[in-house]
Amino acid sequence: MARSFSKAATLTCVVLLSACGGGGLFDDSTSPAPEPWNGPGQYFVYKPETESNATPVTVKSANGEIYLDGQKRYFQSKQGSLGFIFTAGRPWNLDGENFTGGSEQISGNRIDSLLYADQKSRSNIGNGPKNIASPAMDFISLCSPDQQYFLINAAASRQYDSSMFAGKSLLGKRYERGTCSEEGSRRALVFDANGGASIRKGNVIEEVFSFTELNQLALGQSLPTLDNMGSRNMQFYQFRDGNGIRFAIQEFVFYPNNTKNYIRIWY
Repeated sequence: MARSFSKAATLTCVVLLSACGGGGLFDDSTSPAPEPWNGPGQYFVYKPETESNATPVTVKSANGEIYLDGQKRYFQSKQGSLGFIFTAGRPWNLDGENFTGGSEQISGNRIDSLLYADQKSRSNIGNGPKNIASPAMDFISLCSPDQQYFLINAAASRQYDSSMFAGKSLLGKRYERGTCSEEGSRRALVFDANGGASIRKGNVIEEVFSFTELNQLALGQSLPTLDNMGSRNMQFYQFRDGNGIRFAIQEFVFYPNNTKNYIRIWY
């Protein structure tokens, strides 16, 4: 459930953030000195316009320094009394005035989300089991009206057999490019016991995949989209660490006009 924070509430959040190193959290031009970054040290970064081509990036544990498209940023995060908060520099920063946050769970995993003060820029973070002390940050998706990034923990293990997903349910949501407006409520990718799956919005089944189709996707093949105007690829992942074993699927959808491309992470 999403939570909106007023200025008074976010002052508490500012105190929490300040304890991590102060104003540098809100300013790309200075190097902050927060608690050390405790998320993954390396990610693979994807962008919708580059299809499924990945760029490896390193996050410095000392201060969260990371380069995206040659721009230095600082990934900072904290789990406090107001929930999980994350900033990546402008436009994905917290200015202490107004932001909205929320958390959703399915199959034991949680996705934390933030709408930043500009009321346009968003982030989603896959944070593993609901009750772990340190959020896993298995993936981070960043959306602003003019750019999107999708980061998957580089330590994730690529899976080439969809059968291990049988019986699982994963959540996913995508945002419209150019606006970051939400497509609506999160969809669920629900696998049956035989290895097939369906995309569901509530009780409505929007798409169905056979076991054969899913295995083709897991092996790196493409399938046409439901409208037969684009193509779909999927990459299947397993995360294995001190927080246990978790699964995710990254979906890439491409059209001849790549401004319609999108990426969605099922988690």
